[in-house]
Amino acid sequence: MRFLVTNDDGIFAPGLAAAVDVLQHFGEVTVVAPDGERSAASHSITLRKPLKAERMTIFGGNVPAYAIVGGTPVDCVKLALGVLFEEKPDCVVSGINAGANIGRDIHYSGTIGGAREGSLTGIPSLAVSLDRHDASEPDFGAAKGLFYAALSSLRKEGAIEGLLNINLPAIPESACPGIAEAVPDFSLDRYRHMTADQPEGGVLYWLRDRQAWLEPSRPDSDFHLLREGYITVSKIGLAAGHSEEQITPIGGKQR
Repeated sequence: MRFLVTNDDGIFAPGLAAAVDVLQHFGEVTVVAPDGERSAASHSITLRKPLKAERMTIFGGNVPAYAIVGGTPVDCVKLALGVLFEEKPDCVVSGINAGANIGRDIHYSGTIGGAREGSLTGIPSLAVSLDRHDASEPDFGAAKGLFYAALSSLRKEGAIEGLLNINLPAIPESACPGIAEAVPDFSLDRYRHMTADQPEGGVLYWLRDRQAWLEPSRPDSDFHLLREGYITVSKIGLAAGHSEEQITPIGGKQR
């Protein structure tokens, strides 16, 4: 298989290197990633400034790599598929992200945005993220074993199709009970604005991650199953999770 790899943590992120290490066991790997962190970039693209592709050698001679200066994950995938390479890859992989992307994160995440762009062009695409419970550094060494197991299973089952959101638990592979198909828990209101008064007057607002204090809403959700130690796999539709039959136009008549 030929893999195009991107992320939203930037080309120097250890999670990207971990993904490259794993994917080389399955085929040829090319990396096109942002030059710096673009977390929560969602599906944004760059319109009003030019982008620059800088050739990188950080993954060795067998892995062509480009850093896209100022670009988002979606910019990277669009540039790779539309300009940098003549042949389409067999699979787009975005990650491994430092932190889970569950529930509503599907709409905020730059990791998922990069994978979604691949899926929009008809290429099977995977968004891969590693859960983290606190401010400590994620263990991407353990994540490599989990990702390898997940990818091996998906390939064996012929299940690499469409857009899949994969979350890896923050545990050793030996402690993982298995792989579970999961429903995104959209009730999970993970981020809330906190406030602080400034000494000179005025108020500052910033988002705080409340995942550790929340409870899952259903046992088959990505939030619950990831907390139980499973590798979770969620199928993500390109129409915000709704089929055409579920779309009701203005006026109320269902088509």
